[in-house]
Parts: sequence; C-alpha cells; structure tokens
Amino acid sequence: MNVTDIQTALVTDTRNRIAIIAGLAVLTLGGNLLAMVLGAPESLLPLPTLPLTIPIIIASYWYPRRGIPVSVCFASVYAVTTYILSPPGPLLAYTILLRAILLVLIGGVVAFLATKLRESEQQMNQIIEFLPDATFAIDREGKVIAWNRAIEEMTGVKKEAILGRGGYEYAVPFYGEPRPLLADLILHGDPETGYPSVRRDGDVLVAEIHTPLLRGGQGAHIKFAATALLDRSGEVTGAIESIRDVSDEVMTEAALQNAGRQLSTLTGILRTDLANRLAVLYGHLSVGVMKFDDPAVLSFIDDLNNAANGIRRQIEISREFRDIGTSPPAWIPVQQAVRKAAATLSFGNVSLDAWTERLEIFADPHLATVFTHLFENSLAPATKASRIVVTYHLRPEGCAIIVEDDGTGIPDAEKKGLFAQKAESYGHGLFLAHEILAITGISIRETGTFGTGARFEILVPPEGYRVV
Repeated sequence: MNVTDIQTALVTDTRNRIAIIAGLAVLTLGGNLLAMVLGAPESLLPLPTLPLTIPIIIASYWYPRRGIPVSVCFASVYAVTTYILSPPGPLLAYTILLRAILLVLIGGVVAFLATKLRESEQQMNQIIEFLPDATFAIDREGKVIAWNRAIEEMTGVKKEAILGRGGYEYAVPFYGEPRPLLADLILHGDPETGYPSVRRDGDVLVAEIHTPLLRGGQGAHIKFAATALLDRSGEVTGAIESIRDVSDEVMTEAALQNAGRQLSTLTGILRTDLANRLAVLYGHLSVGVMKFDDPAVLSFIDDLNNAANGIRRQIEISREFRDIGTSPPAWIPVQQAVRKAAATLSFGNVSLDAWTERLEIFADPHLATVFTHLFENSLAPATKASRIVVTYHLRPEGCAIIVEDDGTGIPDAEKKGLFAQKAESYGHGLFLAHEILAITGISIRETGTFGTGARFEILVPPEGYRVV
C-alpha cells in the first residue's frame, strides 16, 4: 500500500462518515417531524435526548472540532420544526429551548471527551515515535497500531506500509517470513516456543537473537523486549515490543574477552618465567650462604634474599589478581562465602563463629577470597587470637559485615596504610581484599583497638545487600 492508496482510503472513509451522519440526521429528524404531522401529542414525541442524540454523538466523536457547531445546527433544526408544527401551549417554547440546549450540551461534552482522547493518543504516539529504540505495538488481533521512526530506520519499512497490517508481517524484516514475535507470545503463545533464550523480567519478556537480514544483509545481534498493553480495568488490549541492535556491544564484549584471554596467557608466561629465574636466584643465594662467612657478604646476601622474597610475593599476588573481575558480580550468600574461605584454612585451636545466614550481597564471585585473607590475618601466630566472629549490622547507610578476633589487634600507626599497595601489605592480602570489594562499591576499614583484637568492617551500600 503506497501513499496514494492511503490518501484515497482516507478520502473514502471521510465521505462514508459524512454520509452516515447525514443519513442518521435525516432519519431521526424525519421521524420526529413525521410523528408531529401524524398528530402525536408533543409530550409523547420521541425525546431528542434519545434518537436525535445518535448523529450528534457520532459527529462529535468523529469530528471533535465540529462537534458544537453540528450540535447547534441539529438543535436549531429541531427547535424550529418542532415549534412550527406543534400545537400552541404555554410552556412549548420553554420545553423546546431546554431540549435544544440539552442537544448542544451533549454534543459539547462528547466533543470535549473526544478531543482529550485524541490528545492522549497523540501524546502516546509522540512518545513511541521518538523512543530511541525501535518500537511497534499491536492490538489483540495482531494488527499494527504503532510503528515508530527508529524501527523504520532499522527495517526500511515505512509506517504507512505497515499500520493496520496483521498476519505477522512485522516479523518479515527480522526473520524473512511471517512468524510470531514476542508481542504475539505475550498475547497468545507459550513464551518458550521458538525462543530458546527467552527470559521473563517481571511482566516483560526478553530475548536475544542473531538475524542475517539487518544491516544491509551483514547481520545483527538483536535484543527484543515486549510487554502487554492494558486498559483501565486491567484487561489486555494489545502488546508493545522494542527492538535494540546490540551488535556493537556484543562485538566489543567479544573483543574484550579475547584481549583478556591473551593478556592472561601473556602474564602466565611472564609469571612462570619469573618464577623459574627466581628459583635460580634462590639457588645461588643458598650457595653463597654456604660458601662465604664474611658478615658483610652475608648481610649483602640477606638483602638480596629479602628482595627476592618481595618479587615472589608480587608473583603470588598477581596470580590471585588474574581472575578477579573477569566474571560478572552476583548476589552471593555471605555465610556460604565464609564457609568456603574457612575450608581452605587450618584454624587449629582458633574457633570461628559466623552469624550471616540470611544475608546476601552483590559482589565479585571472589568474595570468599576476601574472608580468606581476613582470616589469615587473625590466624597469624603473632596475633594470639583464640576466636574469630563474623556478624552483620544493618545501618541507615547500608550494611556492615563485621569480622573481628580477640587477638593483639593492629597498631594505630599501621592502620592508615593497611590496605595500600605495598610489599608489607601483600603478606596479609588486605590490599587484594580491598580491590575485590571495590569492584561493586563495597569498602573496608579496620576499627579495632590495639591490645583487644582486630575488627574489620565491610561496608555494603544500601542497594548492595538483601536479607532473604
């Protein structure tokens, strides 16, 4: 259907509407006049609020701007003919005037409501029209009732060619054949049929596919999202669906994954090479300790050994950093992370009590590594701790997960740089714990008192925790 056909159809529809209104007007006015000619008493004549309101209501609804003028014309014709043909009476003019005014009021009210309805429809159409995502809507019969500018650009199908069309024709630009889209599945179908990757997010169905038909035949990764259109009573009247081209995001993600794998491979090679050369260095230092007995030489060898230990610690921390951030954050049960961390350590005579059973936080999957390093800090022989407790407190600013022990604690002078990136922090792993938590906006601080034990507070923002 081209533009000329559409214009012709609109002209034909307008003529048909005018003919219907004129026919109804002649029929109702003629019936009213015929009744008076036949001698029906004026009090028994059909009330204008019944038959004569039909053409007024239809005219005012179809043509709101002309609703009041049409009502005035109808009312005038009714008033004049009724006054001329009716028998004289003391209240005749008054009665006819009231009925004429009622006709005008009915036309005005209908015209006002129709105008507001069209304004609402126009606003909704404008909202859909200027949405950045390609969007269309269908009614319960599967006919297109909205087709915005973005979907015109994506598919090359103009609004004029698709509005009012059904039979799944709106799927042809994506699949090459008529078939249900998510909007149809919202209305009629099983959401699993034909969409193996479909998922439900509340009242919205979401699916992703690759279609070779878009982007000039180069293909595109498309994300569909559809939901139902409801009337005021909650009944489904149609469905709306948005389509987003996520090809650039998919390609970028694939490129980043490839780059990550290559960097991981490269760092693994470098780490292995450094470890091998470091083993050779340790061997030479061991030989030097056995071969020389000069205190100055031994002191120099000891300095070299400390430097080698620092390199070894950096290699170990880089190995732990290798996989951090490569997996997306998720909701993780804190109690499960605590148990996973405890399973990798030997507690000896130190007890562990954790009361975080219902708490979940949105964090990097390596959350257990955080607790591992915190527990290692408490289990160090120098702390002399006999008990470790893990609890949580809900606060206005979020949730605080508390990890504390009854050991010697941490001196105030060391707290400032406790989570800084420096060699002495690597042994405790606190820098690594800080970086894992920072991925999802979680902070950590030490609030214990030296001499009574260490106390670490993991501060989770309000949107980052839930109690289930």
